[in-house]
Amino acid sequence: MDVVVVGSLNMDLVVRTARHPLAGETLPGSRLDFFHGGKGANQAVGAVRLGARVAMIGAVGTDSFGQALGSALAAEGIDTAGLRRVDQTGTGTAMITVSDAGENTIVVVPGANLRCDVAWVRQNQALIASAKVLMLQLEVPMAANLEAARVARAQGCQVIFDPAPAPAGPLPPELAALVDHIVPNEREAQALTGIAVDTEAGAREAGGALLAQGYRRAIIKLGGRGALLAGPEGLHLVPGFPVTPVDTTAAGDAFGAGLAVSLVQGYQPLEAVRRANGVGALAVTRNGAQASMPRVEELEQFLSLGGEPR
Repeated sequence: MDVVVVGSLNMDLVVRTARHPLAGETLPGSRLDFFHGGKGANQAVGAVRLGARVAMIGAVGTDSFGQALGSALAAEGIDTAGLRRVDQTGTGTAMITVSDAGENTIVVVPGANLRCDVAWVRQNQALIASAKVLMLQLEVPMAANLEAARVARAQGCQVIFDPAPAPAGPLPPELAALVDHIVPNEREAQALTGIAVDTEAGAREAGGALLAQGYRRAIIKLGGRGALLAGPEGLHLVPGFPVTPVDTTAAGDAFGAGLAVSLVQGYQPLEAVRRANGVGALAVTRNGAQASMPRVEELEQFLSLGGEPR
């Protein structure tokens, strides 16, 4: 495999509304849609659409949501041999509110994702060992992430860790030594470092702080501003591509997929981040999570035009 993803699968229930409601307020929504999501599955779909050979390790219920999610991954050409199907536990779900400005709020019910545990990772360690890049997030148990990262490290596989959703407390100290690239967004970077990342100076300071924690590279996603790369290459702001956002759901997952595939393809870190910025920019111009992931032909055309979406 080029990319193996250990992570979550969710059914996303997406409500469109003019703005996000205040506490205790009821607002009318304009529509309700069901999209296939979960950070892990989003990244897997993003990577396979960019031309990578991808396998997914995770867990779903035996309900209709789980059946739909598994079938959709298989239809994309993703290896689903590592997908666990568990009884008496519902498939993970996410309630997402998207405003007319394209910003979102998300509440996740993990469900079966919590059954992607250490034992299941060990059953699939040969699959992880076959990968060039392993992708991890925080929607499955941390113990499973650590076990997967240990397997990958022992085989010389690069590890990309997306610390999302933002952790409520410190991450295990062992994790940094197992991760090649940590890719938080602004809020997650602040949660991990205590440094506000609302300016370029703040992003640079946070990037340096993550390196001090032991991560080889830190790539802080800055939305439309691009991304801050901190690593052996120094500190570099890699500009983003100006687009009009429609739905920012899974933009970070699209970025992660773009980064993973670019590394598999041999791009150096700065160019890999630039390409990842392009994937994220294309994704926010469309509705949905997996539905928004661009294909490799779209990305190459977008980059060849200097970042002009068709």
